[in-house]
Amino acid sequence: PPRSTLFPYTTLFRSGTVHIYVSSLNNEVETVGLLYRMFDEGKRVVVPVCAADPHALRHLRIDSIEDLRPGRFGIMEPAGRVFEEVAPESLDIILAPLLAFDRTGGRLGFGGGYYDGLFAEASCPRAGLAYSFQEVPLVPREIHDRTLDIILTDKETVRKIGRAHV
Repeated sequence: PPRSTLFPYTTLFRSGTVHIYVSSLNNEVETVGLLYRMFDEGKRVVVPVCAADPHALRHLRIDSIEDLRPGRFGIMEPAGRVFEEVAPESLDIILAPLLAFDRTGGRLGFGGGYYDGLFAEASCPRAGLAYSFQEVPLVPREIHDRTLDIILTDKETVRKIGRAHV
């Protein structure tokens, strides 16, 4: 199976239920290697699906990469059968994509508000997967923006430091 640049970090994910995006854009950290590793480790793997509401995600459990097909926005999503829907409060960790991050946990997403909604519903740790070059001094924030607890990059693990002003 393909290996992710973040492959060594899977030891951090001692959680049983992991919400992880399926990489599909060139600027996202590749997650297919992590998915294979999580399946091998017996994790309960949950992936997002853009719901009919333009700013909501559904969270579906998959058992294999073969469960995925291109869906809305060209993003790989579960298809071909009925999948178990997992409630946000049942998640042990969320691994989110991003365009940019800062050391206060600021995350610039893709503008749909999907992950801010999930972060508001779930009480588990929120981690961003990033390349080190995506770090910026300060991510601009609005009142609805939620921060990350940790950012995993190709070079280091960044834990949230302090608070930024909005």
